[in-house]
Amino acid sequence: MTLIDIERPAVTDDDGAAPAPANAPTPAPERAAAVPRPRPERRRLFADLAGPLSRRWGVALVGAWVVVVAVGLAVEPPPANPDAVPLVANLMSTALMGTWGAMAAGIFQGRRFAAAASLAGGGLLLALTLGCPLSGHHHGIGAWWGIQLVGAAALLALSRRALRSSAR
Repeated sequence: MTLIDIERPAVTDDDGAAPAPANAPTPAPERAAAVPRPRPERRRLFADLAGPLSRRWGVALVGAWVVVVAVGLAVEPPPANPDAVPLVANLMSTALMGTWGAMAAGIFQGRRFAAAASLAGGGLLLALTLGCPLSGHHHGIGAWWGIQLVGAAALLALSRRALRSSAR
């Protein structure tokens, strides 16, 4: 059996022009001039730190800190070398406690600087968590380290969200 190729005549449009071949790229439709959309006004993260912080955010921040610190201490193994804590880690630990004091004062007063202090404390906690195995205080990295990193990241995210959403 043989196949016979039959050429079909070109079909024309109403204006008499032949259509483009089937494998030809289709022209892109003309785009309308892009009109820039107005951006929604976003509050600056650290604007008006003396502004109000809702009681709900204050309770959420305190609860998160209590859970993260309790879980972090529960899963952390004993130190491999208790004397391997560098001076910078001691200074950062002292600063972390200072942020807790500022956070407590801000929550009692209902002020946004409590969320800013929580954000700073979360950053310090993250730095301390990252530096712990690097300093030789603990040998190796285990699940405890991942749990502490996730806790510190959660505190940073929650604090940032509290700063963004308060006083609206």
